[in-house]
Amino acid sequence: MGVLLLVYAALLAYGSWYPFAWGEPEHPLFTFLHAWPSHLDKGDIIQNVLVYMPFGLLMVAWRGRREPFAVALLLAALCGTALSFGIETVQQYLPARVPSLVDVAMNFAGSVIGALLGALVSRHTSPGAQLLRLRDAWFRPGPLASTGLVVIGLWFLAQTSPLVPSLDIAQLRGALGYLYRSVTTPSSASAGKFATLWCYQAGIGILLCSLLNPGRPALRAYALLTAFVCMAKLLVVGRVLSLELIAAAVLALPVLALLRALPPRVLAACGVVLLAMGLAIYESLPGEAAVLYRTGFNWIPFEGQMHDLSGLENILEFLWPTMAMACLARQAVPFHRQDACAVLGTVSVALGLFLLEWLQQSVPGRYGDITQVMLACAGWIVPWCVPLRAAGDARAVGQVARSR
Repeated sequence: MGVLLLVYAALLAYGSWYPFAWGEPEHPLFTFLHAWPSHLDKGDIIQNVLVYMPFGLLMVAWRGRREPFAVALLLAALCGTALSFGIETVQQYLPARVPSLVDVAMNFAGSVIGALLGALVSRHTSPGAQLLRLRDAWFRPGPLASTGLVVIGLWFLAQTSPLVPSLDIAQLRGALGYLYRSVTTPSSASAGKFATLWCYQAGIGILLCSLLNPGRPALRAYALLTAFVCMAKLLVVGRVLSLELIAAAVLALPVLALLRALPPRVLAACGVVLLAMGLAIYESLPGEAAVLYRTGFNWIPFEGQMHDLSGLENILEFLWPTMAMACLARQAVPFHRQDACAVLGTVSVALGLFLLEWLQQSVPGRYGDITQVMLACAGWIVPWCVPLRAAGDARAVGQVARSR
């Protein structure tokens, strides 16, 4: 976990210092500490909070097992603020960047919020213990099942990014108006978008079925999760609830009802195939708007994700499908072949996504991006690094084996 925290801190520095065009400071050093910005952009504020929330969460996950939660929370706040201050200090030598004390404050807030969310996944806190008891009652035990739940959370975030809800009646009326127009004029629906969403909905439903304890109502849980996502889309600024999503969610139900009768390994394999098909179809769809700032293939990691909050959505769109595929693949592949599957799968994902991204140079409104290949590979690799059983369960299995 400490290594993952360092990797994420390095990514924060990379994103904050790009494009690394160094120069002399335009103002005296540390002027940003007492110069208030003339304009505060809501998107920048939200982004600065969101990108530091994983840092705080990872800090608590790393130190929470060794230290009391209050100490881990304090460490997350101090380290997040120190990292942000150091990054903003270096930004003074980057003319393309504007260091700001507001950014440090928002990064501090993001670190604290992420750390507080960490309390919900720790058995050493009262809220965390209660939530984890509920998790154990509904879902299978073990780190791999927990990773699957993280994947479902990432899928939800991808559907509701940029996570800015609005209770404005005009916003809700506009969202419902868009849905009404799409229902009354079904000819405007996109067959490719529907196919992508149907594959994704069926795949996420299969993943959910594989995570639930025996006897739990899987179809009801899937319907409830999907309804919650649809309601969130109506309330989040910049998101729309489309006819394609509703149709895909509804038509995935009978497929899930049929596939649930299959053996678990076959069911998991079907989920991998469906998710791979959805990702391939998505990669072949034209963009909704012309790409004006990019031509050719982008070889610079995360360059296309640094312009606005839509970059977070783009990152999640390529992270969760391959993570879900890997979680299901680990359930479908026998234990003695999992190492080979992990390696061959990584090569296949890298080559397949690179080919699809390269072909996007001829797709209207799209462009090839090496970042998508990196995200897909990272999503595939992470679940293979998670142990099948918790440490206590692994020790128990080892003791039983030695006793025999």
